[in-house]
Amino acid sequence: MSHNPVLGLGSLLARRWRLTAISAVVLLAAVAVLLTSTASRRRAAIQVAAITAISAVGEARDADAMTYAPGELASAEDALRDALTERRVQETRLWPVPDAVRVGAAYAEAERAARRAAVLARDRHATAVRTTASMIEQAAGAVATTFGLASSIRLDHDRRSLLARADLALAEARVYQREGDLGTATLRARAAIDLAARVRDHAAAVAARYADAETLARWRRWKDDTIAWSRREGRAAIVVVKEAHVLTLFVRGNPMRTYRADLGFNWIADKSRAGDDATPEGRYHIVSRRSGGAFYKALLLDYPNAEDRAEFSRARRNGDLPRSAGIGGLIEIHGEGGRGRDWTNGCVALTNTDIDDLFARVGVSTPVTIVGSDNFGPIAEFAAQHRGDGARR
Repeated sequence: MSHNPVLGLGSLLARRWRLTAISAVVLLAAVAVLLTSTASRRRAAIQVAAITAISAVGEARDADAMTYAPGELASAEDALRDALTERRVQETRLWPVPDAVRVGAAYAEAERAARRAAVLARDRHATAVRTTASMIEQAAGAVATTFGLASSIRLDHDRRSLLARADLALAEARVYQREGDLGTATLRARAAIDLAARVRDHAAAVAARYADAETLARWRRWKDDTIAWSRREGRAAIVVVKEAHVLTLFVRGNPMRTYRADLGFNWIADKSRAGDDATPEGRYHIVSRRSGGAFYKALLLDYPNAEDRAEFSRARRNGDLPRSAGIGGLIEIHGEGGRGRDWTNGCVALTNTDIDDLFARVGVSTPVTIVGSDNFGPIAEFAAQHRGDGARR
């Protein structure tokens, strides 16, 4: 049997082609496995970066960055959207292996922006907590001080309304603070401060004359003249100092007795007309003694005197008082006092024990001098301080 060399060569070539094809298939399979493994690792890395960035943005939102770092949170959210867009581009392109470095960098930027927003939000929230607490404390002090003034200075309806609104705003501020709405709490506290300041402005205007050097000098002169008369005549004289709420009996120029006095509701003002509840200021005399009346015993003063009448007429002419206003009268030193507050319509009230004692020591024609103050006292200090604060504002 003869051997055909052509057939043998063909068979050899065929085997070689088969081996080459097998090798190519094996190589392609290996490459595919490698690419698949690489792509899987890169997608896993991208997923980890995505989860980390999304978690950081969530933490920033939980830290209330929407309120305290809105710009920074918006930047983080924009960066997160950019990273997601880049991820989709990489995962849908024809080449099967995504660029994890590019996508990871985009997610890392979003994470950094979110962490920055969270830190700023926490810091700003802590600052807001302190600021709100300080503002509420300041408002509480302002409202309490103003209520204290209101107990000394009679407020009209509008000022009482302002003070009530200030107190309500303070209460609202505390509620908002408890609920965590610090911005609104701060605004309400600021409103309470401003409302209380408007009331204090009015109080300071009323109290301004207590800090006026000319007025203080006049009051001191009246007091000194009364004491000098008592010393010269060897007789009794009375001096009432309204700010101190004290009535002092001088005999021969020396203080013999001191009595605590309740005054008119509106004692801080000088009486200008009937119904203003102010205790008058001036130099008067006892014109009658009464026993057994509504206020136990009473010493009637000669208010209004000639000076009061002249001032009243001048005020009406200048339009400071309405034409319908009356000058008033029946100002007394009487009993039923000792109530610990100012309650009369302008009279000076002592305890019944004290009015008994005073009754035994004075009579008709005894001089009675009533002054606002005899020194630069607390009311004057308030008025002066408020004037300085107003200048700074």
